[in-house]
Amino acid sequence: MIEIEGKTYELEYDQKDPYVTPNLRVAFCDQLATDFAPILFDPKGYGSTPFTPDIIAYRLIVDANKENLCVLYEIYWRRQDCSWKELNKDHDHDYEQIQVQFDLKTGEKKYVVSSVGPVESAGHGIEIYKKVPKATFKNIEYRTSPKPFFPWGGKHGQKNLTQIRTIPKNNLFLNGKRPQIIIVNCYHAFTGVKRTLAPEEKIELKPKLDRLNQKTLDTWYYRHSKNRFGHDISKPFEEPCILYYPPPEDGLSRFVYTILWILSTFKRLLTEMFTSLTKNTQNN
Repeated sequence: MIEIEGKTYELEYDQKDPYVTPNLRVAFCDQLATDFAPILFDPKGYGSTPFTPDIIAYRLIVDANKENLCVLYEIYWRRQDCSWKELNKDHDHDYEQIQVQFDLKTGEKKYVVSSVGPVESAGHGIEIYKKVPKATFKNIEYRTSPKPFFPWGGKHGQKNLTQIRTIPKNNLFLNGKRPQIIIVNCYHAFTGVKRTLAPEEKIELKPKLDRLNQKTLDTWYYRHSKNRFGHDISKPFEEPCILYYPPPEDGLSRFVYTILWILSTFKRLLTEMFTSLTKNTQNN
């Protein structure tokens, strides 16, 4: 049993789910997931063309040692039709993630939203709404979990990069306990609602809430042959919280991410070298 914002919830643990690192546990609680489920607004129709999302699939990840809890939501579309900046991003099966994380010691929570990002992270980024004085951003390099916790992680995990935008939590509009989210483009990236929406903008999508259990993940990871699930959901408490790496058959995406990684590393090394030279010059 846990208590969140004055309400008691009973968790149902799944001891056999393999898609989580050994220090964490998978659980389910339909009422908890319902109480904090994101509200999806689709004022431009991006989220309903050609189909509305089929489900919001959720799971809980529990860090008992550090008393952290993540309610992880994956919004699933059976099809994405999207020509974006002269790029064809059409494919079957699309998955976009939103999290609500709780520090059970302090009662504080933060919201993690899969959003748009710079070209260096292939157009994807992450918004994190938490207790901070002002908005900031940073580019971050990360490594996924290895196999079997993440099927495409290989022996040592896969390296990738993204951009995190950290935003004061009070900027995010809620409806009760539920974060309000807008779908902002045809590849289903999100942003948190930061203003009062006009009535004509409140076109809400209401996919069914379901469990993101091992059966569903086995289907997404191994049976969706045209676009398998690329999210590493095994360790959401580590930055950037939402981790992605494409499956083996998506050779083009892997090649692009490798090039972006090399360019990012080269840029970072040049910056470090320039900073070091500047300091040495000033000292002399």
